[in-house]
Amino acid sequence: MHGHFGGPALSFSFRRLTAVLALVCLAPVAGAQEAATTWMPPPPLEAATGELANGFDWVQVPSGEWLGGEMKVLYEDSLEFDSDEIGLIKIDWSDVVELRTSQVLEVRPVGGESVIGRVVVKDGKVNVMGATPAVFDQTGILAITAGEPRERNFWSGVASGSANYQSGNTDKETMNARITIKRRTVEQRLIFDYIGNYDETESEETENNHRLSADWDRFITERWFWTPITAEYFKDKFQNIKHRATVGVGLGYEIIDTSTTEWRVSAGPAYTKTWFEEVQDGESDSEDSPALQARTRFDHELTDDIDIWYDYRGLLAKDDAGGYTHRMETGVAYEVIGDLDLRVTWVWDHISNPTEDDNGEEPDKDDTQLMFGVGYSF
Repeated sequence: MHGHFGGPALSFSFRRLTAVLALVCLAPVAGAQEAATTWMPPPPLEAATGELANGFDWVQVPSGEWLGGEMKVLYEDSLEFDSDEIGLIKIDWSDVVELRTSQVLEVRPVGGESVIGRVVVKDGKVNVMGATPAVFDQTGILAITAGEPRERNFWSGVASGSANYQSGNTDKETMNARITIKRRTVEQRLIFDYIGNYDETESEETENNHRLSADWDRFITERWFWTPITAEYFKDKFQNIKHRATVGVGLGYEIIDTSTTEWRVSAGPAYTKTWFEEVQDGESDSEDSPALQARTRFDHELTDDIDIWYDYRGLLAKDDAGGYTHRMETGVAYEVIGDLDLRVTWVWDHISNPTEDDNGEEPDKDDTQLMFGVGYSF
């Protein structure tokens, strides 16, 4: 009788104890899960003081996870975010559930003026908190760039060069230099480019040429741009060109413009004038001509360490002014450390109708170069 009565009572007590222990054990887990789903990053500004809440930007993805770090850029519907934990990542703009920034950003909507301020993205709306607060639809944002629009933030450039000195049975000096400086905003782009080459063998010049170009592009739409002015100065005594100046205008289109790839094309009318080093008796020492010019530039970040590029500039003028001329360049750069890289560049200069010198000798139509050097980006 005692055994029959004690069995169910003991079993009931054991079940109650098990249930209580389970609740005690599961309570922290449930609390942690609830905390994980309800946790929110601090707002961009502390309401009481107006000071920055912390140094992080925060982005939430569809899984509900929050990433803290630094927003780099939004373009082509891709957000680059430098996560403090997992490094630089790219997130589709449509996958950004929320975004809260502590840094100041420049926001450019489609078909509108840029607005400056800290940004909160939520429920499909982009709120810009600055001197001029604004609200945009998330789908109506063309670009977002980090940092206040200070003049120094608009400039970038690359300088590269190489030199070779040889003495002994043959005395030889070879030098080449390249400098590209770019000013880029969301509305316009200004590019200065210089390349020079010099070679001397046994105290005799065998190469001496210089080219300086400038292009000013203004964006009409997200893709289309026009060039109020493009200008180039060139000299090469071995092509019998003492000076050549070209100016023009153009219309262009950005075929690709992302954080890793740029490809643009443009064309338009131009005017060119060439002064010659030497001419035959009775011939004019200069020629000018209306012309048509075309250009294309392709830059691609192949990997984190390797960049490739291709640049073409063509000019079609009357025969006495050189006829068809072009400069074609392609190359690859390998990042060694920091902003230093190793560069290999191949250049092809062509002129279809070179002018004879005073001895009646015609310069070669083609000049090619293969250059190895070191570059520095700034």
